[in-house]
Amino acid sequence: MLYNYFIPLIHLGPPKNYTYYQEIPMEYIKKLIVGKNAEININRKVFLNKKLLLEKNEILIFKNNRFINDKVAFFKWKEPQEKQDLSYIETQINLISGIGLKSPSLPGFYVNYTSPNKKNFISCGVEKYGNPRVIDQRQEFGIWVDGYPAVNISYKNNTTYSLVIINPYKTNNTFTIEINDLKIKQNVRVNAFAVKKINFFEIIKNKEWTGQFYIYGKRRAIIYLMNHSIKDNTKVSTLEHGDPFRAELTYQPRFQLLRHLVHKKIKKIIN
Repeated sequence: MLYNYFIPLIHLGPPKNYTYYQEIPMEYIKKLIVGKNAEININRKVFLNKKLLLEKNEILIFKNNRFINDKVAFFKWKEPQEKQDLSYIETQINLISGIGLKSPSLPGFYVNYTSPNKKNFISCGVEKYGNPRVIDQRQEFGIWVDGYPAVNISYKNNTTYSLVIINPYKTNNTFTIEINDLKIKQNVRVNAFAVKKINFFEIIKNKEWTGQFYIYGKRRAIIYLMNHSIKDNTKVSTLEHGDPFRAELTYQPRFQLLRHLVHKKIKKIIN
């Protein structure tokens, strides 16, 4: 089966005083193009609080088995100084002409967030739709569930985590954040085409804590975990995506277990 698109990727926009740098992995894309010639449209959109701040369309030309204008692989974005909230960037790549693409998933790659006076960091994108685990969740539970296994808060070490929720879809959505061992359950509403950031230090109200959380809702969101300074949330150390709760079976069916026991016993008798 051939495709004429890659599933759109969602990246968090740069925090204040940072610049976002993206370089699409051309050599990996080349391996997914069927034939020696193709035209590809690269569409990038920057959203901030429902508003489309920027839309950029560029044409990537693949001729005689090589790209002839690979400069369009590069993109950078810096938030306007007067903007305090976080944006997000959606990258959509479609085949305009050519035979097709071997996969609908863009090969994985990292983007860079750089600052002249703060720590640089990297992150990877999240597909806007088509995640098999999310599809399994909807089938098994009827809801979307995501989380992160190791949130670490230390007032002594001046470090905390913030949950960044991106809603790149057309409807406003409400999600529930749950921390079981602290018996915390909090609802949060995120508008369409917007980002909301929630500092765990402010929710937990403990100076030292390590644990996990879950977030769930009737509809999906894209989440990132931002590790940053308690005293200055623009001093970012890492930015990582969440981990979808796995809906696939994690136990061994009884009949399979019985088969293995019988096989083990027979093996002992033979030997």
